[in-house]
Amino acid sequence: MISIKKELTVNAAQETAFRVFSQKMDLWWPRSHHVGKTPLVKMILEPKPKGRWYSTHEGGEVCEVGFVRDYEPNTRLVLIWQLNGEFRHDPELHTEVEINFVTRKPHETFVTFEHRNVETLGKAVEGMDHGWGLILDLFEKVATDGKLDGEALKTYQRKTLAE
Repeated sequence: MISIKKELTVNAAQETAFRVFSQKMDLWWPRSHHVGKTPLVKMILEPKPKGRWYSTHEGGEVCEVGFVRDYEPNTRLVLIWQLNGEFRHDPELHTEVEINFVTRKPHETFVTFEHRNVETLGKAVEGMDHGWGLILDLFEKVATDGKLDGEALKTYQRKTLAE
């Protein structure tokens, strides 16, 4: 079994880090990383067990990414990723994305991330380590700095993508 694993420290309280990840995904999800045929409008994670994980796009397109399997407020999320190796929704595919949030100090949270069973995605897995790194860097920036407005987030994303 192949996994992509990441660890990061977020300079924010555990509750804040969890809330930014689970309820404010659209603030930090990179606009370049989507599966729609048109530009991404919004990335949505419904913060509850069996909640949908999906994106909306210009022209009204909706693209399913997966769903929430486990939702443990402030401590743990397990998401089911249902995008295949061509990054198309496959309701039969279930790879797991587990994120844990652990308080280190009052305003410091250690976050562990693991995307399991990625070998089922074929060659697509080759770029996923870098992709998840970018995505988690953006999450950390938003969780630490509070809220980035739309223009500041675009600027930060362009800079991060160029590095």
